[in-house]
Amino acid sequence: MPESPETLVESMRDLIEVIRTSDLTDTDLGWATAMVTEISEKLRPRVVDGIRMQHTLVHDGHTAADGSLEPSEFFQYSPVAGRLNPVSPPVRMWRAAGEFEGEVHGDAVFRSAFNGPPGAVHGGVIAAVFDDLMGATAVINGLGAFTGTLSVVYRSLTPLEEKVEMRAWVTGSERRKVFIEGELRHGDTLCASATGIFIRSEMLAGVPISD
Repeated sequence: MPESPETLVESMRDLIEVIRTSDLTDTDLGWATAMVTEISEKLRPRVVDGIRMQHTLVHDGHTAADGSLEPSEFFQYSPVAGRLNPVSPPVRMWRAAGEFEGEVHGDAVFRSAFNGPPGAVHGGVIAAVFDDLMGATAVINGLGAFTGTLSVVYRSLTPLEEKVEMRAWVTGSERRKVFIEGELRHGDTLCASATGIFIRSEMLAGVPISD
């Protein structure tokens, strides 16, 4: 059975981690560079033309949110949650159920490629996570929107190599504005919280929006 794209992507993530954490000073890397270049050239004929989207390689006019899909599926090329994007951690996201219906929950283990402070995740990466998480929350509630403003409060360092969990929820909407909040935790510790205003778009919502 042929290997899946997901298997190749995970191998690339591992390669990135090895390179990131290796002391390559005074090391002959010609052979490694040649191997990576060869792989790129062999795969290059598969590159497609078109506008890149988080949910597809080619913009086909469909909305990102299919009611049967989880956020990690319709954001499969995202640099944050994309299972087919080798630069993503990736963050796993899903639609919450029960008393949390309408929320998006997620988890992740960040490796050294995402390091900022010693032993912790880079603050800019955390902001990007909230951007994806909260954007997905808008989409699953039929309020597909682009980020207008995003404010992140860093309350505690987010550790590397340990599971962290996150959630986001809609707090209200006004005309084209959607108000969303989120939080990221390591166990019982609140590492960061965020608030955002997202601007609805017919491109994402798939329905007319009145001014």
